Amino acid sequence: MRSPARQDPPIASHWLAEFGNALLDINRLARDKALESFHHQALQRLQRLLPFDKAWWGRAALIDGLPEEHSRHLFGLPAEYLDDWQSIREQDITVDRVHSSPGHAVIIDMQAADSPAGLRWLAARHELGELICIIHVDPLTQLSDHLALYRQPGAPRFGEFERLLLDNLMPHLVAAVSVNQIRTLVAMRESLQSQALAMAVCDRHGVLYCAERGFVELLLTEWSQWTGPQLPEQASPQGYAGEHLAIESRIVGDLHLLTARRRGPMERLSGREREVALLFGEGRTYKEIARELGLAPNTVRHHIRTIYAKLGVNDKASVAHLLHRLVPD
Repeated sequence: MRSPARQDPPIASHWLAEFGNALLDINRLARDKALESFHHQALQRLQRLLPFDKAWWGRAALIDGLPEEHSRHLFGLPAEYLDDWQSIREQDITVDRVHSSPGHAVIIDMQAADSPAGLRWLAARHELGELICIIHVDPLTQLSDHLALYRQPGAPRFGEFERLLLDNLMPHLVAAVSVNQIRTLVAMRESLQSQALAMAVCDRHGVLYCAERGFVELLLTEWSQWTGPQLPEQASPQGYAGEHLAIESRIVGDLHLLTARRRGPMERLSGREREVALLFGEGRTYKEIARELGLAPNTVRHHIRTIYAKLGVNDKASVAHLLHRLVPD
């Protein structure tokens, strides 16, 4: 005789539905919201599933056993919280506990008598009671995405069910951040007329979070041995102009939106060489160019030789052809 079907407790069905609805909403925010507002709105939605008062969501590298922040978003906390935490980070027992078990949330009573003095000071200064924290380590960059949720003193304690909830939620939050970054690149791409561009997102340390394939290909034209995910040492997150490649940067929050393109041959010329090339391409003689620019004829000849070398040409017609293609009317 078949046993009757198992009846799940009503609360299990309720929480499963709540969890699914939260994921749908957070993924919708990732697709619809700007890079600078996504974290805040996602945390607001998360509060409805897992109540908390304040939060710290960021990405860091573990250096000598201590996290070095690459990007961060504070929710309900003042900007000076990070400086305060930096001053006691060696006493933050949360760091060792979450890194000893990535993907599993830990619960810390910051004001407990056996908590380190520095952690108790931080909790008192910012009116924090308990925290629940989890990290997710990126296998490529080895950076850790971390999320710490705080409750005020006297609030209900975090429980085992909420720890399990955060364990299952964190991979989806990390994926949503990536979706949001890609959405930002797509929106930026659609706003640009030129298609000879490639884009990426990096942090202030130059670690690439996501990039179009063309961006990587452009980097390899300048640095053929580059493997990533860190930008080459010579390329700053603030921008770069090299022999073959130009990178422009726009700051969004604490990240950089990078736009890379090939440098045209004319961009390799100095300002004076460009002036000489423009006149030379128009058919002017050395003497005419020298007279118009106030230069000696021998100086013009020197500039012409340099222009030939930089552009990879050896006659006036080739210079004129490049000018026709690359210089706007």
